[in-house]
Amino acid sequence: MNTSHKSTLYIILNYSFNENIFKLISSLEKFLFSFISVSLQYDFKLYITYNNFYSLLFPSKLKDPTYFLTSNYSGMHESIQEALNKFLSSITDLDDKLVQAEQNNESNEISYPINVIFKKILLEVNNKKASNTSNSPGGFFLGVGIGNTFNDKIILINDSEEDFDNINQKYIFLLKQIEVKIDILSLNKNNKNEISKSITFFTKGIFDCISDKKNNIEQMLLFEYMPLKFTKKLPKLNMDIKYTFSYNQAISDRNLECSVCHKEMVNTRNIYGQNDEIGEDINMDEKKKNEKHSLHYIEKEKNIFCNNCYYKLKNKK
Repeated sequence: MNTSHKSTLYIILNYSFNENIFKLISSLEKFLFSFISVSLQYDFKLYITYNNFYSLLFPSKLKDPTYFLTSNYSGMHESIQEALNKFLSSITDLDDKLVQAEQNNESNEISYPINVIFKKILLEVNNKKASNTSNSPGGFFLGVGIGNTFNDKIILINDSEEDFDNINQKYIFLLKQIEVKIDILSLNKNNKNEISKSITFFTKGIFDCISDKKNNIEQMLLFEYMPLKFTKKLPKLNMDIKYTFSYNQAISDRNLECSVCHKEMVNTRNIYGQNDEIGEDINMDEKKKNEKHSLHYIEKEKNIFCNNCYYKLKNKK
């Protein structure tokens, strides 16, 4: 599969040595590998920033994109660890360069890393959209009015006490224009997060903050972003169905209710599902027709009818 046609999950770790970096990266890896293995729609890019510097931890090598195609998570892990060690070993030199630049009044020449990354993301998303439209037959005309076929996401994880005061507002506005939300997870309890909350509110993203009760980063990420709906507890319909996964849940968590008379069907024993319309002839024996506690789910109409209402509507047609 061509990864240029997949959505991208951008993880940006703004690091300040307040959390254990290796535990953080391990949690992020577990989340990312779980996310892409379940969604089958995403690849990811993992950035780390420190002071005025940043590095792309993955994909950082030419062969890294092939790991997505083969689901080679051990290869991804090794590549991330190698890039992380290289970045950490260069931090002393980076700090020395920053101090030297400040002494020479050259600090303005060093770009704020989050702005650099946001600019890269803007270019990548726009290029991907343009490529997706121009490479398809009649793509320019067929693509008009369809909207964004990608669902790129940004998760910004902040380990610093400092908020994002230096973020270029133009990039925030442009990201919102192309419908890329910015979610922020704040790991530092000393951060007031005023700018962070504004960014997430403006882009319709999610803001969350580490607390004593909520400190497992991996669990928080999985809970918010895993592309699975959680198990729904349903009434015992046939005395043997207790739990089920339902992506198009037609049955609510409360007692089943008729779509016409709104009678709640307590102790329901039978459900008959049909792909037809009410007006069509359905072969049912008299026993089913006379059951007081049976329901009829009409998939085409997405409605549930009690026995009485179902046959009243059926006879009208």
